[in-house]
Amino acid sequence: MKPAITRYRNGELRAYQIPDSIDNPLGPVVTYRIESDDEVQSHAAAPNLDRAVYTTRNKVECLSQNGGILWRYELEPHTPERLPRTACIFSLDGAWLWLYRPDAMSDRGPDLLVVLRADTGEVVAQVELDTVGQGAQFMQHPDGRHIMLDVGEGQDGVKIFLASLNNGGGIDLHSYGWDDRALIDVAPNGQCFMTVDHGRLDVAFHAFPSGEEVLRLPVEDFVSECGDEFIDWSGGFLNTDIAAIVITGELNDEEWHHYYKADLRTGESLGRFEAHCSEIDSFQTLGDDSWIVSDLNGDPVRYSLVV
Repeated sequence: MKPAITRYRNGELRAYQIPDSIDNPLGPVVTYRIESDDEVQSHAAAPNLDRAVYTTRNKVECLSQNGGILWRYELEPHTPERLPRTACIFSLDGAWLWLYRPDAMSDRGPDLLVVLRADTGEVVAQVELDTVGQGAQFMQHPDGRHIMLDVGEGQDGVKIFLASLNNGGGIDLHSYGWDDRALIDVAPNGQCFMTVDHGRLDVAFHAFPSGEEVLRLPVEDFVSECGDEFIDWSGGFLNTDIAAIVITGELNDEEWHHYYKADLRTGESLGRFEAHCSEIDSFQTLGDDSWIVSDLNGDPVRYSLVV
């Protein structure tokens, strides 16, 4: 079973399990009611859907399926600012919750990467980050041990980290040292990850875990007359050998985006495909020739290259 995905809408956090087979529908759906006077910034559900968490600027709450609060973790001292934004993700086995604390911009101290016990909220480990982040995103590596973290620093760029819990109970943290590449996806076999230039001029693929660049594709490889077109900070691995690249631009004050396939073995564009995606932020590849977008109600819908 793939990691659970979540959607938040009108005070409800909905969690969905994605079956390994493309032929099976999404489900089951578990709904967690969130009672919060503060804006929900990020959310995640445990792989077995027995619990879910959401974050605001000042707290993390873990909820059970019946709506009860299992535990709360406070981000102190509290801040009145809506930005920056927290981020969270469960480990693949559901034992840990990884949390990004954007403390530098909140005047709490340095940014922190924290690991909490998923059953109690107890802090297991934490490490300082050399970032002044406005927000972040996590990605699970298929090995179940590593997570990747992308911390955006606005106009100052973006930094990418690799982290894991070590046998001593601490966090092993590696910084890739870049400030100009945004993390997009990790290959389904775990051997490669995808980044897009902060200026959106190219997409690159890197060996895992070294980060060595193995392929770089400029925007000109996908559009014949490159003017105001860019590679969006979106897309991902459709499978181990084919990636989805999103090209965006503007025509008559209307923004558009087109989806292309790229062969990672040859570096060639395989042309456009229909992604059925009206909201670019909802596009999420699953690595098995399928992807998810959001429908008009905000619920996920799965599409596939396989007919």
